[in-house]
Amino acid sequence: MPQKPIDPKYSIGIPEMDTQHARWIELIEQFRAAAADHMLDEQGLGAAEQALEQLLAYTRQHFASEEKFIAERGYPDVEAHSRRHRELEAEVTRLLDEIHAHKTRTTPLKLNLLITIWLMEHIMSEDIHYARFLRAKA
Repeated sequence: MPQKPIDPKYSIGIPEMDTQHARWIELIEQFRAAAADHMLDEQGLGAAEQALEQLLAYTRQHFASEEKFIAERGYPDVEAHSRRHRELEAEVTRLLDEIHAHKTRTTPLKLNLLITIWLMEHIMSEDIHYARFLRAKA
């Protein structure tokens, strides 16, 4: 299935990263759909867990790619940007662990909020900084 182009409001103007962000947003939407269905029952938790595992795997791949991309281009705040990535990974991993342990039935809701707000905000508030830097160098 061909990937949808990125919504222009999430575009940072760097095609390689916009393509990855578009895939990331597709996975976020898949997670949100899974978490929304039967959010408080075993079926919903299982669907949310599976979607989140896929999202987390892609997130790690994307972060590694993005960090390499900006480091190779001399972005001066690459270390701080990478720390923000590790913070997000730690939070999502912690919530995934809660789902694995079935410690809370509200975890999918927490994750839904975290993912839709934090990840998409990350694109618009963090990634836009390196995009501006790189475009200014071009």
